[in-house]
Amino acid sequence: MTDPVYLSYVNIQYWYCVIYSIFGGTCTEVDSINGNVEATLSAGANVGAQSGKVDFWSWLFGGGASTDVVSASAPVVHGGLFGPMLDTIFFFGNLIGAFISFLWSIYSFLAYTVSGLLFLAIVGLLVYLFSIRFSEGALYGSLPPQSINVHPLRDRWQLLLNGTRSNDPKLWRQGILEADIILGEVLTSVGYIGKTTSGQILLVPENAFVTLPFAWEAHRIRNFVSASSSNYILTQQEAFRVMKLYEQVFQEFNFI
Repeated sequence: MTDPVYLSYVNIQYWYCVIYSIFGGTCTEVDSINGNVEATLSAGANVGAQSGKVDFWSWLFGGGASTDVVSASAPVVHGGLFGPMLDTIFFFGNLIGAFISFLWSIYSFLAYTVSGLLFLAIVGLLVYLFSIRFSEGALYGSLPPQSINVHPLRDRWQLLLNGTRSNDPKLWRQGILEADIILGEVLTSVGYIGKTTSGQILLVPENAFVTLPFAWEAHRIRNFVSASSSNYILTQQEAFRVMKLYEQVFQEFNFI
């Protein structure tokens, strides 16, 4: 017949108690197959407790500090197999923590000091900026607004230019003829006096102004347009191009 003691080693409740005791739990009663096994295990547990048997974690790391060697201000001393290693780790950890705390206090002092100085600098710059704005307002605030000089020929020129955008060829021809008259006025204003625009252009020396070639070309097209015997065909695109040549001359002399 099989001994019940051997059957207890395959008892699931028994091994659960064993594993549970490894992680710090206590299991004083183990259900067994019969009452004898239960009595045997209970007696063994009592004997182990009386003999000072400790659990698995107490064997590895000890049960804590001893009251006769550790005071409130002294470091905790661990027993067990890895207790000295833990004491060393905790010792250096405390040193590193104290050093980091010291560095943090220095950093906090410097950070608050620099922040305060920067805040004072910002306030000072804002005050200085407002003082500059106030002085500028007192100096320039009473000046009258700048008047924009609009040349009286600008509106006249815009009407002639709009005529070249229409579908009426008469307005194209009229715009070129009027523009040549304005060119004569421009040459007169700069000192080239003559009876006709052609005579005035002949008085202008070469390279006298930048847009002189444009004036010559536009005046040449004007002569073709005005001549009744000319076979020159004026298109809208050509009329607009000639007007732009005149316009560049007028803009150089700020005449429009």
